[in-house]
Amino acid sequence: MKNVVNRFSSLVCSAALSVTFCLSCASTPTSDIRVHSAVDSKANIAGYKSYAWDTNAGVLRDQTGMWVPKDMDTQAEVQFLIDKKLRDRGLTVVQDSPDLLVSMLIAADVKQVEEIKSKHGNAVAGLDPVGKGALLVELVDSQTGLTVWLGAAEGDVRGTNSVEVAKQRLAYAVDKLFEQLPK
Repeated sequence: MKNVVNRFSSLVCSAALSVTFCLSCASTPTSDIRVHSAVDSKANIAGYKSYAWDTNAGVLRDQTGMWVPKDMDTQAEVQFLIDKKLRDRGLTVVQDSPDLLVSMLIAADVKQVEEIKSKHGNAVAGLDPVGKGALLVELVDSQTGLTVWLGAAEGDVRGTNSVEVAKQRLAYAVDKLFEQLPK
């Protein structure tokens, strides 16, 4: 009887380890995603209470055709995730006279990230493109036109990802990105 109990315990432990191993294998691959941000040291991020989307900013630059799954509205997905993060911080989306203008860019080529760095100068000097694609989020003071925060999530382009994996990777990137936005 003691051998049966020991075998049963051993099988239960083995099964539990197998399930844990399988679940860890099934998790979304995010180890390649790196997040960087730069903040204007003079900006009082907590002082901003409203925002609007900058409709003049570019949203998607995917010259490779591999960054965005064809059956996914990436712009809407990323905008939804960013809206949630900004609302969680107490900001309200408005149509007129926002405190901040928000823009995002999905670049599927690190050269595009380099162009953005040169355009914004010292405000983004801390960004170091390490992957083949990037999601950039910029918060601009609507009164001064100055960038008060810029964040970049960079990672490998994976054209073979399913829509669900792409959504999970985007959610992970936005979560990590907004962890770096000062309160």
